[in-house]
Amino acid sequence: MKEKRRWPAYLGAAALALIIALLCISFEAENGGTGSAHLVQYISDGFFLSAVLYLGFGILTWIAEAGNFYGIQFLGYTLLRLFSFRKERFADRKDYFTYCTEKQAKQKETGGSAAKWVMLHIGLVCLALSGIFAAVFYRMA
Repeated sequence: MKEKRRWPAYLGAAALALIIALLCISFEAENGGTGSAHLVQYISDGFFLSAVLYLGFGILTWIAEAGNFYGIQFLGYTLLRLFSFRKERFADRKDYFTYCTEKQAKQKETGGSAAKWVMLHIGLVCLALSGIFAAVFYRMA
């Protein structure tokens, strides 16, 4: 049952990856050469761009869920508290240890994000498609 809920996320992510690839293909087709070999090269480039974006955001999401960005998040929290206009802004200040402990407890309670796996899987599929089209291009050229 849980797997069926992920299919819309996979379909949406695949559609977005295809749109990114098509935008890249149309941009390169307007500015590059013509012919079937060039078209296959543009398709490979489009899927590679989608793969880089999806894999990059998937890895960043994975790193963020591991807690490696808590320092940056705490800095933002501290700056917002410091420049807030509320009178009780200094009354309930947290130190870094308390902030991290609360974030870890909240993440353990809510569970991990399924979006990272969707992004990583779609990114790997796009990377494989890019490799296939690159191999076809080098056979044609």
